[in-house]
Amino acid sequence: MFLSLLSPAVLGLFLLQLLPDPIQALTWQQPLGGDKILGSFFGLPGQDATYDYVVVGGGLAGLVTATRLAENGTFSVAVVEAGSFYEFTNSNKSQIPWYSESSVSDDPEGYINLLIDWGLVTTPQPQLNNRRIHYAQGKTLGGSSARNQMIYDRGSKGSYDYWAELVGDESYKWDNILPFFKRSMQFNPPNFGARGENATPSYDLEAYSADGGPLQVSYPNFAMPFGVYGVEAFKAAGLPQANGFSNGDLHGVDHNPFTIDPVSQLRSSSESTFLDHAINAGSPLTVYPMTQAMRILFNNNTRATGIHAHSSGMDWEIHARKEVILSAGVMHSPQLLMVSGIGPASTLHAHNITLIKDLPGVGQNMHDSCAIGGVIRQTNITNPLPITAETISTFRQNRTGILTNSGGDVLSFEKLPSQYRSHLSNTTQSQLAQWPSDWPEIELLPLNRGGPTDASTGSSIAILMTATLSRGNLTITSASMHDPPTLSPNWLLHPADQDLAIQAYRRARELWTFFPGVGVDIGPEEMSPGDNVTSDAQLLEYIRKQGVSGIHHASSTCMMGKAGEEGEGAVVDSKGRVFGVEGLRVVDASSFRFTPPGHTQAAT
Repeated sequence: MFLSLLSPAVLGLFLLQLLPDPIQALTWQQPLGGDKILGSFFGLPGQDATYDYVVVGGGLAGLVTATRLAENGTFSVAVVEAGSFYEFTNSNKSQIPWYSESSVSDDPEGYINLLIDWGLVTTPQPQLNNRRIHYAQGKTLGGSSARNQMIYDRGSKGSYDYWAELVGDESYKWDNILPFFKRSMQFNPPNFGARGENATPSYDLEAYSADGGPLQVSYPNFAMPFGVYGVEAFKAAGLPQANGFSNGDLHGVDHNPFTIDPVSQLRSSSESTFLDHAINAGSPLTVYPMTQAMRILFNNNTRATGIHAHSSGMDWEIHARKEVILSAGVMHSPQLLMVSGIGPASTLHAHNITLIKDLPGVGQNMHDSCAIGGVIRQTNITNPLPITAETISTFRQNRTGILTNSGGDVLSFEKLPSQYRSHLSNTTQSQLAQWPSDWPEIELLPLNRGGPTDASTGSSIAILMTATLSRGNLTITSASMHDPPTLSPNWLLHPADQDLAIQAYRRARELWTFFPGVGVDIGPEEMSPGDNVTSDAQLLEYIRKQGVSGIHHASSTCMMGKAGEEGEGAVVDSKGRVFGVEGLRVVDASSFRFTPPGHTQAAT
């Protein structure tokens, strides 16, 4: 990337101050596009400027949107991003897959790198014993694609057809949206020599295009040992072999692909691909890093004309000839709307904000998947130690070994099997029936456990909820973007989610019984929740106290809907245009109708 233009001595000294361990694996490309010099791609703080489009947020959606608008050279585009470059601010913790979430903690008092994360914390959650949980959100170029676990999958066919039905726009149907999935990424088959023959995934090449990109999707050059056994045990338990998780069918089990560059085995993010590609091509793109959008500017309270920007004590305006596009994420896009005068009238009046448009759905309808813990047992599968002189040398010299893997490389999705479904209440079964028939309800992951220096032989079947009915919300605490919003995901608040969670634990326990048949010895006692946790009430209490954690797949806080549905929570139409004003769109996960099954990176 363009950092190769820095003096090698200066760059080296800077990196030595940042890198937390001996792997200095940064690789950069020469980025000069055409006759433009590097500085041409960055805006000057404190100086008013005008562009055709102003994109607020340089994350997953923002950089894709901005670079696509600028790629033909017709439109000038500004990207306003509160963070900087994660290669500097989080170094190996972002770039090397194994470290993918080592700097993210659910504990509000744990380590949180505020240079790449907003440090948001939920309100006390009564249904979770009043726990407050850190909700990770990317604050960097690349957004959450710079700090997530890089899992790449796509929602089910039925979920997108359902989306199209709800918003009245057939462009969201699976057959119509698949070409755009294909266009955005380049699929790379696994390196079988590095992974081993017993970790060979299946994939559907029809789900990809040879002309796609620039995002890179591939497999790690290492397979986690317990995951290899997990694939076979889960299949013995009745789960089918999945076929890549990208062809619209999520059901089944297999090793999953990641947004990892197949050559460097480093993270492939929207910054390292879309932004880097745009700079190399000399696109008319201007980036304002470390700059926060404080307020949307309007002409006569009807048309968005730009934003008020702030950085390092400087304030200025960035104007848009055509549109302002919010891609600030599921928490900050609704916050920016509200402090700018668009949102629930009562909330805005309470903070003395001039009302531009009363849209009660802004900040509401938060839809999120969540993790609910898992079943842990002792096995004879020793967890590999990732941080040793040998593994570091292997990664640096060959780009192989455990450091190429983020730790969870096997996915499985399913509807709750009938023997457990029969224990759900009739009400829960009826409510779950609202989802399309191909929408899986639970995700089960066979995971090695242990830290960088812990060779523990404990392993887990982790449980994720993918068909949740609980809805959360967020709101502003002041009229300033400097003050974080209050957010309440309300995980497990809905009785149907609680009902499903209990039976998901019973299913995970059953899956453990199939591991001896594939060669895994299991200890006599369950480590967690424990053999004494058996009743529905005991399981639910365990989940509430320590099971639930965020997986950061929230959506719909600026929910998409049809014209006339503003009173029912709709904020934008199917094109992302904010109801009631002109020249303003929301293009990120906050505009989703719902969180589709699977992981939201590809959908965003």
